Amino acid sequence: MTLFKQELRQALSIFYQPKSDHALQLLESLGDIMERYVMPDARRIDAEGVFPIESVKRLSDHGFCKIPFKARYGGFELPYPIYISALEMLGMACASTGLSLAIHCTVCSGIEMFGNEEQKERYLKPLIDGRMLGAFALTEPEAGSDAKAVKTRARLDGDGKNSNYYIIDGRKRFITNGGVADVYFVFAVTDNGYSLFLVDKDSPGLKVGRCMDKMGVRGSPLVELQLDECMVPRENLVGEEGKGYHYAMEMLHTGRIGIAALSVGIAQIAFEKSLEYSKRRQAFGKPIAEFQMIREKLADMHMMISAARYLTLSAAWAKHNGLDDYALKAAEAKLFASETAKMVSDEAIQIHGAYGYVDEFDVNRHWRDARMMSIGEGTSEIMRLIISHRLLRRSDESDS
Repeated sequence: MTLFKQELRQALSIFYQPKSDHALQLLESLGDIMERYVMPDARRIDAEGVFPIESVKRLSDHGFCKIPFKARYGGFELPYPIYISALEMLGMACASTGLSLAIHCTVCSGIEMFGNEEQKERYLKPLIDGRMLGAFALTEPEAGSDAKAVKTRARLDGDGKNSNYYIIDGRKRFITNGGVADVYFVFAVTDNGYSLFLVDKDSPGLKVGRCMDKMGVRGSPLVELQLDECMVPRENLVGEEGKGYHYAMEMLHTGRIGIAALSVGIAQIAFEKSLEYSKRRQAFGKPIAEFQMIREKLADMHMMISAARYLTLSAAWAKHNGLDDYALKAAEAKLFASETAKMVSDEAIQIHGAYGYVDEFDVNRHWRDARMMSIGEGTSEIMRLIISHRLLRRSDESDS
């Protein structure tokens, strides 16, 4: 098996015409590492619910997180579809590793887009070369899809004008990479509105709660953060006070393309296991692949995966080129790909029958992983609202 599959290579070629073979060679190399080292450990990572530190380090050492970022910060400065293709392969190899690195790269993207040069030198460089790990802390007990309901507050210490610190109070919940991250992108409300802060793991007043038990992506930790009079240097404010909501939304658009790519990868590996099993499994004297109902399932699975892949790469290309409808495409890709992953992995269990249900062939892990993809970074319901809102707004603009 090669993770940089012909289908992915062909789809990528529509959106990216390489000037050299460097990008494709990088994908081949990363795919080989994932197949040799990451994929064989994925089942244990899920079963034990442990953070895949060795996989994260190995991929970071081979430049996974450097792909889309500027060369001046140590990145490879390659087109965004290259990164998304690598993320799809990682979704095939180990969704837990994929989710943790996807969130990490979203943090990197936020710093590159909105951070100042000092923050990029201090945080972005070590983040993209693997010396640090990032986490995105937006969600709260009463604020998930409704991001404007955030209650975490940040105020300047002392008289404000001459203060060197912000004091942050609040709780964050369902924070991916919590407890293993070196820096947290914390969303809080200041006197001027929603703002973003870089909070180091050893900041006074920051406490990491228990790691929550989950249905899927069990190796990617999910925790609650408690910020009690948490002291954060004033220079760790990202961008301007009051613009944090806009920053967070831009980061979520980026993150949704990553979730879409992981979803395609999960669907692809579930499909491949089903295809191989259907050729080996005998029923009524012949392989079940010869039965029409199984063939229909395989055809539908492959068709949906292909559509999801092209939609995801289209969104990645729109982001890379700064197109106006990039956020719309990101929502469409995330919705369609995550729902595809659920459908394909569910059919994979059905094709495997009892063996799929008892996980004899490590199949139901993909369904459990896929189930999160339609919730994280915005539920499928929220994606439909975003899509319809943007379509109606675009229609109104064309009429005026």
